[in-house]
Amino acid sequence: MNALGNENNTFQYWGEYWFTKKRNKVSYSQMRNLQCYLNHLYKYIGDKPINKIKPDDVDYLLDELTEKNPNTQKPSSHQYLVDIRSTASNVFEAAIDNDIIFKNPARGREISKYAPKSSRRALTLTEQKLVICTPHRARIGALIMMLAGLRRGELIALTWDDIDLDNFRISITKSVEEKQVNHFVLKDGTKTGTWGRIIDIPIDLAIAIEQAKMDAVSKYVCCKRNGTMHTPTSWRQMWQSYINTILKINVCAKSTGINEITAHYLRHTYATLLYISGVDVVTASHLMGHSNIKTTLAIYTHLDEMMVVKSVEKLDVYISERLFPK
Repeated sequence: MNALGNENNTFQYWGEYWFTKKRNKVSYSQMRNLQCYLNHLYKYIGDKPINKIKPDDVDYLLDELTEKNPNTQKPSSHQYLVDIRSTASNVFEAAIDNDIIFKNPARGREISKYAPKSSRRALTLTEQKLVICTPHRARIGALIMMLAGLRRGELIALTWDDIDLDNFRISITKSVEEKQVNHFVLKDGTKTGTWGRIIDIPIDLAIAIEQAKMDAVSKYVCCKRNGTMHTPTSWRQMWQSYINTILKINVCAKSTGINEITAHYLRHTYATLLYISGVDVVTASHLMGHSNIKTTLAIYTHLDEMMVVKSVEKLDVYISERLFPK
């Protein structure tokens, strides 16, 4: 699709033009997300000539999505609204680049402060112990994500040859991405596009890996039962089986939030463990494989804020017990 359009072309026309140019530059999952964002936008402004769309139109659709996401029937998260606004802005910029319009009506539109902010959390100490102590074929993968910070795609691609137990290191040089329905494709490098990274691992993780390697049936560290690489469906089934096993054999598990734990939570736990251990933010950024240190800094800043709250709680307890004894 070329840009031989005019000011009377609809937002959807320019949305498809922008998407066509973008689709070969992003991953399959990102492409699906962008298509979802565009579909939401098309419902509100898709049929409007792009030069007739005003900031009020963008405000209206953001307000509507804030109240209810048509896909979930629940309020849209703050991040989802940011992504919708960003997608709209990119479409308008494409029209601006082709001299169709001169102002971007999505630029700077405000996201409601009342939009729910989804946040990942670290596992509690009890939940970490449940991961460590519960036998399951997913356990070694969970431990590697929690104690070495691998992403799910990096873990699925991980082979035993990538692990140097003599020097307590894991080399991350490849990952997987979903290119089509229920199929992962191996790719060199990591999610951020870098060649990879080397992670020094704690001795207890090395021991757990060595024990798991003795029973290995595949070149992949975390694989399907038949030894082949996971598919999206087989991963979900294995993970749900793991969570169910934790809940079944550990009485205390039902009083925790272990049922909501995903790979993202385990990776966030790793970041938290780095913070608690006093690892500086630059080193943590490298170990996490963040392309921008700001990402790591945001996590550390959030943890700083949490520690301040906990410190004040300690002060509150001290004052209550020592200064105002009952």
